[in-house]
Amino acid sequence: MKLRLWLLDIASEHEGAESLLWLWGKGVDRSTWVIKQEYIPSFYLVGDLRRVETLVKAENLRWERCKRRIRGKPVEAVKVYVAREDAEKVAEKLVKRIGGGVEAYEEDIRPAAKYLLETGIKPCSWIEVEGEPDGEQEGIRFLKPRSIHVLEPSTPPELSAAAVDFVFFAEKGSARSERDPIRLISLCFSDGQRLQFEGEEAEIINSFISAIRERDPDIVVGFGLNRIQWNYFEERAKRLGIKPLIGRLGAEPRTSVHGHVSIRGRLNIDLEDMAREIPELTVETLEEFVGYLGVKVDFDTVEEYELAEKWVEDKETVRRYSMQRAEAMLKAYEAVRDFVFSLSELTSMPADYVLTASAGFRVENYLMTLAVKVGELIPKRTEVLHVSYPGGLVKAPTPGMHENVAVLDFRSMYPSLMIKYNISFDTLSEDGENVAPNGYRFRSSPEGFLPHALKTLLEERRKIQEKLKQVAPGSIEARVLDARQRAVKIIANAIYGYTGWTGARWYTREVAEATTAWGREVINSTLKKAEELGMRVIYSDTDSLFLKNYEGKLEKLMKWIEEDLGLEAKIDKIFKRVVFTEAKKKYAGITDEGVVEIVGLEAIRGDWSAIAREAQKATIEVLLKSGDPGEALNKAREYARKVKRGEVDLKKLIIWRQITRPLDEYSATQPHIVVARMMVDEGWRIQPGDKVGYIIAKGSGPLYARVKPYFKITRDEVDWNYYLEKQVAPACGRILEAVGINPEKILEAAGESTLMEFFE
Repeated sequence: MKLRLWLLDIASEHEGAESLLWLWGKGVDRSTWVIKQEYIPSFYLVGDLRRVETLVKAENLRWERCKRRIRGKPVEAVKVYVAREDAEKVAEKLVKRIGGGVEAYEEDIRPAAKYLLETGIKPCSWIEVEGEPDGEQEGIRFLKPRSIHVLEPSTPPELSAAAVDFVFFAEKGSARSERDPIRLISLCFSDGQRLQFEGEEAEIINSFISAIRERDPDIVVGFGLNRIQWNYFEERAKRLGIKPLIGRLGAEPRTSVHGHVSIRGRLNIDLEDMAREIPELTVETLEEFVGYLGVKVDFDTVEEYELAEKWVEDKETVRRYSMQRAEAMLKAYEAVRDFVFSLSELTSMPADYVLTASAGFRVENYLMTLAVKVGELIPKRTEVLHVSYPGGLVKAPTPGMHENVAVLDFRSMYPSLMIKYNISFDTLSEDGENVAPNGYRFRSSPEGFLPHALKTLLEERRKIQEKLKQVAPGSIEARVLDARQRAVKIIANAIYGYTGWTGARWYTREVAEATTAWGREVINSTLKKAEELGMRVIYSDTDSLFLKNYEGKLEKLMKWIEEDLGLEAKIDKIFKRVVFTEAKKKYAGITDEGVVEIVGLEAIRGDWSAIAREAQKATIEVLLKSGDPGEALNKAREYARKVKRGEVDLKKLIIWRQITRPLDEYSATQPHIVVARMMVDEGWRIQPGDKVGYIIAKGSGPLYARVKPYFKITRDEVDWNYYLEKQVAPACGRILEAVGINPEKILEAAGESTLMEFFE
C-alpha cells in the first residue's frame, strides 16, 4: 500500500532485542500511523585505516571504506555500523584499543537524528511511504516500509491539540511535589471542548489521563511544562501509585535532549520556551507572552502567592483563571504553530525539540543536514575558551531631535559578505586571496561550506517569496509560506554568529572576526560616500545608517553600494522625527504612519519598574507626535505628581531581576539576591533562570537593606521618593535632556529639589 503522511515525530523504540525507529505520521484523513523503520546506526573512523580495518574485522563489525571531507579537505574514512550497541561506546572502545592516530566522527549523534540527516526526511513535512500493513493497536495503524520518499513542502494536515493548565500550590512558599497535591487541571481542546478536574487528587490525575487517552490529541500545549509541570505531575502520580500513561500506546513521558519532555506519539509544545527567547518581555509569564503576540484574552490573574488563600476564599476565581490560561495557551499556539513547524522542517529537529534548543543548536542542525549531503564529516563538540572579538561598527549619534531621517539598511549584510568573500572554516588559509581588514585570509575557490549553506537558504527564501506572490493573501498557504520564509531568514542571519559560539561543532572564531571586520569596513566606506554626496549621517549601527538631507541622493548611494561594494541596501523606514540620547543604541522615532519605535531605552528594558517605563514611553510619544519638548515635559511632570502622591498600582513598582546562577555563588549584596534569599527562607524555590520581583521600602541605609518581595509590602511602606527620584524622573529625564530640557524641571512640579546626583 502507498500512503501520504505528515511526519509528526520520530523516536527510537525496542521490540525485544530489536531496535527500531518509529516514525509517527498523520494522514490527510487525520489517521495516525507508525512507520516501523529498521535502521543501523553508524560512525566514522579517520586516521590509520590499516589498523582500523584490522580491528573492525577482528570485532566482526560491518564496515566499509569511503571518501569524505573534514573542514573541506578530502579524507579516506572507515564507516562502522553498530546494530544493537551504543555507537559512542563502540567508537570509544575502538579508538582506545588502536591507541592513537585515529579519530571518531558522528558517534555522538542520536540514531533518530542520524536517520533524518542521512535520509533527508524532515519532521513537520510530507512523505510518501510504500509498504505492508503491520497491525493496529488503539486506533493506531502500523506499517513496515519498503520505500519512503520526501515530498514537496505543503500545508500541514488538521492536527488536534489540547492545552493544559495545572494548579498546585503550597500554604507558604513554592509548591513541592513531595508534599503538595495537584488541586485542579484545566483542559482546552482545539475542537472547543473544555474540561476541568478537581476533588481527590487521585481522581484528578486519573481523569486527566483518561481524557488525554480518549480525546487523543496530536499536540499537547502548555506554559512551563518542561521546566516544572510534567515532572511535578509524574511525581504526584507515582506517589499515588498511578502510572502517568499520557503518551500514545500507554507510554509515560520522559526527559529527552535539550531538557525537553517527550510524550510518545504527541508533540509537547511548551510556549514558555519561546517566551524565554523574547528580550522585550519583562517577565516571561503567559499574560505577557500572549500580549506580545497580540492575542486577545481576558485574565482574572491570580498570582502564585495568592493561590492558597484564593482556593479557600474564592475557588471559582481560581477555576476561571485556570481555564483562561488554557484557552490563552491554545490561542497562542495557533498564532505560532506555522512558524514552529517551519523551523522544525528547516532544521530537521522535531517541533517540540526545536523550541527548547538554543539558536546555536538550531543553526547547527541545519548545517548538519547540509554536511551529510556534501560528505562533510560532522565533528564532535569540544570545550573552547571564550575569546571576545570586535563587533559591528557603531557611530555615536548626534544627540537631539531630528526630523525627516531615512534609515538605510544593508540586506542580510553578514550573509552577503560571507558569500562575497567566501568566508568559511574550510576556506580559511594562510595563502587565501581574500584578505579581511584584520588580516585573516580566505581562498576564493572552491566555494566554502558556509557560503554554500547561505546561498541555499537565500535561494530557498527567494523561491518562497515568488510563491507568496502567486497565492491569495491571508490564505492558509500564504500564512504557511510566510512562516517558512521567516524561519529561513532567522537561520541565515544566525550562521555568522554561530561560528563564534564556543559550543559550536564548527567553532571558528576567525570566521566571525573576519566577517565583522569586513562589515565595519563596509559601514565606514558607506559613511564616507554618504558625506561625499552631501548627506548628513546622524547615526550608524552595525548594518544600518540614519541619514538626513537624503532627498534625491539615496538612489545614488544605493547604486554605489550595489556596484562598488557588491552588496544590496534598501530604505528600511523614514522617521518623521527621531530622538537620540548621547549613548549608542538608544533612540526613539516615529514614522509617517504613526508607528513609534523605541530602541535601548528604559521603556523596553525589564530591569526598570513598570511605572518608569510607562512614564518614559508616554513622554516619548508626546514628544515625537507633537514635536514640542514643553508638552513632553508636562507629561513627565504628570507622572511625577502621580508617583509623589502614591497614586500608582503597586504592581507597577516591581523591579524584576533574573537569577543567573545558584544563590550560594553570589557574594555581593544586590537587592534581588537579598530578596531571593528572603524567599528561600520562607519556602520558595528559586532557581537559575527565575526572575525575582521586589519593591523599595522606606527606611535608611543602602538599597539592599530596604527591599521587600513585591507581594509582602503595603502601600504605606513604599519609598515613593525613590520611585520619583531614581525611576520616573531619570527615565523621562534621559529623553528630555536630549532635547535641551534640564531634568530637574520634572521634579519642580513634585516639589523636589535636585536630580544632579543621578546625572553626575
